[in-house]
Amino acid sequence: MILKWKNRQLSKNKKPHICITASLLGILKPGMPAVYLYNGELIRTSAVKSILEETPEHVRFETQNSIYTISCDATPTDAVNAA
Repeated sequence: MILKWKNRQLSKNKKPHICITASLLGILKPGMPAVYLYNGELIRTSAVKSILEETPEHVRFETQNSIYTISCDATPTDAVNAA
């Protein structure tokens, strides 16, 4: 019975995973919010807790509220010039 209760508690505490194609603006730093350009809007996340993965194609990081995977479609300079 306790094992079933523990499994329910774990599933309730899972963070949402947000996967988007956007342009990350600035450098990711734990303790600071991430800022990205998505569909012409600047979005600011809650504070970054940790950077989970970085490749030339995408970055995955965890904030206080969510886990983000941002696929990069352009360099930050290109995104700013387009806005």
